[in-house]
Amino acid sequence: MKHLFKTAIVVAVIAASFVSLSAFIAKKKAKASSIDSYQIVLVTKNLVGSNSEWTWSLTNPNPGNGSNGTLQNLSHWDLALNAQAEGALQSAEYSYDGVNWINSTIEVERDPSIKFCTGSDVLKFNAGTDGSTPTYYRATFNTDFTINPFATSWVKTGGGQQGCNYYFYSGMGGAVN
Repeated sequence: MKHLFKTAIVVAVIAASFVSLSAFIAKKKAKASSIDSYQIVLVTKNLVGSNSEWTWSLTNPNPGNGSNGTLQNLSHWDLALNAQAEGALQSAEYSYDGVNWINSTIEVERDPSIKFCTGSDVLKFNAGTDGSTPTYYRATFNTDFTINPFATSWVKTGGGQQGCNYYFYSGMGGAVN
């Protein structure tokens, strides 16, 4: 009988602990009300003639001044390209509506604004975001590549809140044979 009583007490303590911890976890989740990362989406990857055309959208889902969980608008987006992609790059463009495209300079070099974040050369798309409206980026290569879901990029805000802002995105992997 003593054994049954002790077992009942242990079960009651465990159940009470579980209920208490569950309530704490639910309250903690309810407090999270901000989105703390930009959204980078591979929109299309198409073969156009003998070229491979990649289009991404980059969105600020929580625009603001960078405080209280908001994100500042971006001033630009930097992509680290593998050696094959760098050699195959034919054009780079950006668009604020996904329809009208603006040529971007094709220079793969170090970006002084992220010099403390990386020593890598990057393709700099010198176009940022405005509020929660997506900005589109397109790069065309004379070789087709596999998709690497862990390609690296950096986003740079317009000022104020600084940081390295290192992001993974679906970018160029190895060349398709």
